[in-house]
Amino acid sequence: MLWSAEQRQRLEIEKGILQKYFPSFNWINPTDANRTTVEGEVKTNVGNLYKLRVYVPSDFPNSRPDMVILSPYPLKGYRGKDIKEHGMSASMHTLEPADYGYTQICHYRVWLPNITLYKVVLKGRLWLEALEAHKRTGQLMDAFLSEMKK
Repeated sequence: MLWSAEQRQRLEIEKGILQKYFPSFNWINPTDANRTTVEGEVKTNVGNLYKLRVYVPSDFPNSRPDMVILSPYPLKGYRGKDIKEHGMSASMHTLEPADYGYTQICHYRVWLPNITLYKVVLKGRLWLEALEAHKRTGQLMDAFLSEMKK
């Protein structure tokens, strides 16, 4: 399935924004509306490197993209516990594992078509900072992500 002309125009804008703020992110299968993803690495403030993947839905921007953490795999939390063990958890801001068991991040409860992929990746970056705090303290992610509830 191909992107519509309107979607292609929107995706070009999205590419420009992502390239400016997250230059490590690459587009995978950008012409196939059924398989388009955006992947890249994010470094947290403590220096740990994570790789995120965003699945661009075929009706983008009308539906919320899914986002998973590709690496490290498995993703570890406090005392080395696999984050996937939390399953779908509001307090950890995770959804059921997706795509071969990768941890799926809950980034927007309510999706609107004017939300950009840049904002999705930015929420992923914030989630990773909260993960670092969770690893240090054992507190649930909710303690660090009160803004993500909006």
